Amino acid sequence: MSPQPLEQRELNKILLPALAILLLAQSPAHAINDKYRKQLEKSGCTQMSELQGCDIHKTKAENAKAGLTNPSTPAAGEKAIEQTTDTKEGTASPVMK
Repeated sequence: MSPQPLEQRELNKILLPALAILLLAQSPAHAINDKYRKQLEKSGCTQMSELQGCDIHKTKAENAKAGLTNPSTPAAGEKAIEQTTDTKEGTASPVMK
């Protein structure tokens, strides 16, 4: 086996540690943890409504009574119901020319 050229060894000195750091630094990115998600579901809050004063330590009913939840917004972990253009109220019909 012949010795590697000088350029190849220099490249390995830089590339291999960089790849090792990259592999170690990669971790799954989770927006919220499980405990926080459960608190959001229980309270009926979303991350946005929490910023507007919704209390994740209260129940859905308590937050709804205070007017802090939006019933049309799904809680964390729930699927949003798609609304077709036929069911939207107060929208103008498209203009055809």
